[in-house]
Amino acid sequence: MPNYHSAFAAGEYIRIADTQTLRRFQQSWKWHHPLDDERLSLAGKDARIAKVSYYHGGTPLYEFLDVPGIWHEPCVVDVTIGEHPESGMLAADYYSIHAEKRGPLSVIVVRDSANQEMLVAFHRDADAVAEAMRAVAQVRSRRMFELRYHFDGLYEAANQEKSEAG
Repeated sequence: MPNYHSAFAAGEYIRIADTQTLRRFQQSWKWHHPLDDERLSLAGKDARIAKVSYYHGGTPLYEFLDVPGIWHEPCVVDVTIGEHPESGMLAADYYSIHAEKRGPLSVIVVRDSANQEMLVAFHRDADAVAEAMRAVAQVRSRRMFELRYHFDGLYEAANQEKSEAG
């Protein structure tokens, strides 16, 4: 995940990744807060995020209620992926995220699969934020991505209602 930009927030429910994913992370990660063997037994456990912090340099770190240790983002899974064909699909399979210039403004634009603009947000560093949002879209469900960035896929629902009525 890009520096200082977490995919998950405090209060959210997550699932600790499967044993194979945890082992892969354990073998490849050689820096701060290594994953010890004891925590491999927690694979697949659901938990609630108590705290999100960042290591120097911006690596997101998570602490859970009733689960010991500090956890890295690759060890965390969105529990809503696959829950429902539409809302539980991977956000990256539905949304495209781009940095654009609109006059003098740098903006991030999120478009749905029908190329409708769902979110347009000003940011001085739109390129970096768009990159971070694309990384989040790779690990979050469509619905949780919408909640993470405070927008809703209501446009799609409103259009469907109009077409059904008319």
